[in-house]
Amino acid sequence: MTTEDFKRDILRLQPRLQLVAERIVGDTDSAADAVQEAVITLWEQRSSLQSQDLEKLAPTVVKRRSIDILRKQHPTVPVDAENLMLTELPPDDSEERYQLARKLVDKLPKRQRDTILMKYEKGFSIEEIEKATGMSSTHVYATLSRAYKALREAIKQYKEEIS
Repeated sequence: MTTEDFKRDILRLQPRLQLVAERIVGDTDSAADAVQEAVITLWEQRSSLQSQDLEKLAPTVVKRRSIDILRKQHPTVPVDAENLMLTELPPDDSEERYQLARKLVDKLPKRQRDTILMKYEKGFSIEEIEKATGMSSTHVYATLSRAYKALREAIKQYKEEIS
């Protein structure tokens, strides 16, 4: 694709790309940043692109850049095994808390439940979970992140129910 073709096609796609990014990040400035980063990425690949490729690839690149921006704005905090209380029972009267945590983990979707249990009950590393499940490390981290989020929500809901 020539430089002129790229400029013409990307300018034509710009409004659509901006809308895609705004729907994901929620504000115009961050969306513009995502679109700009995507255009830079596509610019670097222009020699291997055709016009129809650009039309298909550009929204995908914008989505990924938008998600990257969201991740930078809301970094995830790793959850410690002690906080989940799955590996050992504390010496005090936390038996109920352990049973509740275990019950909430058991309600997770199978993949999330299995991944959490491998990590905290069996003590598997991320690499060992990768091998056991066939998931990539990125997918393992994402699955754990979704499981942590689901557990936080379940705990929040439980606290609201008992108060």
